[in-house]
Amino acid sequence: MKRLVCILLIAVLFCACGGTQNAQKPETSGQNRTYGADFAGRVADAWSAAGYLADMARYSDEDLLDYYGIDLAQCVCGVGYADAVGYTTEAIAVVADEATAKEIETLLSDHLTAAKETFRSYDPDAYRIVEKAILERDGGLVVMIVSPDAQAMLETLRGVTP
Repeated sequence: MKRLVCILLIAVLFCACGGTQNAQKPETSGQNRTYGADFAGRVADAWSAAGYLADMARYSDEDLLDYYGIDLAQCVCGVGYADAVGYTTEAIAVVADEATAKEIETLLSDHLTAAKETFRSYDPDAYRIVEKAILERDGGLVVMIVSPDAQAMLETLRGVTP
């Protein structure tokens, strides 16, 4: 009897320990995802490695505050780029707490609305790019991408580990 109990205990322990290889990854979408303080920098590195930042200049913290109203001092991390040879392309990724992220999303939405109005009447090519811009918020992460490569840039960002 003792032998049977021992065998059953060993079998249970073996199953419990051996099952970790097939364990599902924890949920990493929306509210449950946590982005580290270096996430924005890693996104910038990924965008740069993919060639998306070749003709872009990095925004300073002051630029993000002046142009968009984003105060990086109130955020976990953030990075922004603007077209260095033109005036249309922009890419911003900011990580903040939920309330600040919602505020940033509103600021960037207002920015895109104003850009559409500006380009609508005199630059149809720029208008089409801004019209297809991506603005997403995933928990505390806010991303705005205005680029002909917006979807590819978003996919690159999604490939960066939080």
